[in-house]
Amino acid sequence: MLFGEYAVLAGAWACALPVKFRQNFEVSVNEGQGHVRWQSFDYEGKEWMNCQFRIHDEPSELLAVLRPLQQMLRYISINRPDLCGEEKDLHVRIKASFRKEWGLGSSSALIANMARWSETNPFDLMDVSFPGSGYDVATAFQDQALLYRLNESERVFEHLSYLPDFLLDYRVVFLGKKVNSRESVSETKDRIPELNKYVQILDKCALNALNAADMATFNGEMRTYEQILADELQITPTGALFPEYPGFMKSLGAWGGDALLAEYIPDVFEQTFGQLVSFKLGEIVRWK
Repeated sequence: MLFGEYAVLAGAWACALPVKFRQNFEVSVNEGQGHVRWQSFDYEGKEWMNCQFRIHDEPSELLAVLRPLQQMLRYISINRPDLCGEEKDLHVRIKASFRKEWGLGSSSALIANMARWSETNPFDLMDVSFPGSGYDVATAFQDQALLYRLNESERVFEHLSYLPDFLLDYRVVFLGKKVNSRESVSETKDRIPELNKYVQILDKCALNALNAADMATFNGEMRTYEQILADELQITPTGALFPEYPGFMKSLGAWGGDALLAEYIPDVFEQTFGQLVSFKLGEIVRWK
């Protein structure tokens, strides 16, 4: 998410960029008794999750990490009993092409893959498993940049066919600290309504940044954007973790972890972020 973190829940525009990394999803269905075997593999092919449960087990008896998976399968069993249910056994295998601590939308990619497989509504799957604004689920179905907003109960999105050329040379820095976006939003949910009166200002800053002719204008608009969020939500921007860096930095997604966007300043960038994984923004996003 380039901008719109937290503010999208108040009705502001969010800008999301789909990434080139992928999540492979395989499922086999056999006659059975509602048993599920779930395996997840990291980008190196190492198994990091291998568990079994039943679709209609009591949720309170399952590990917390399994409950959203079970809830999605329960929803599918109601809407697609030919695929999933008490008389079917499932074997699900997932392999990501990125490190899970990068925070590149593992849950939204899973929702999208489950929806494609079952031909069910992805936002309904999201609501029963990983509730949120839905911007990431919408983005998982796109091949270009997206403007997204919540208009009362309606989801509105527009394809974005341009980004400032200079922005593609900014760096995405992965901090190695996975932050649960939903938990982060939950911690600030009581203060989200404070952003309602700033929606027009935030949207103006965001759209000015997208149309910026130079880096100084883009950086200035995004600094104003983040300052409003910081003041109203009483949270600290991720860039504050690197006070010695003289260039512009901006949180990407939930503040405090996952990743940040940084203006590239030769030598100084390497000195500050050299121990962390980073990419040019233009190398990892699909934006047109």
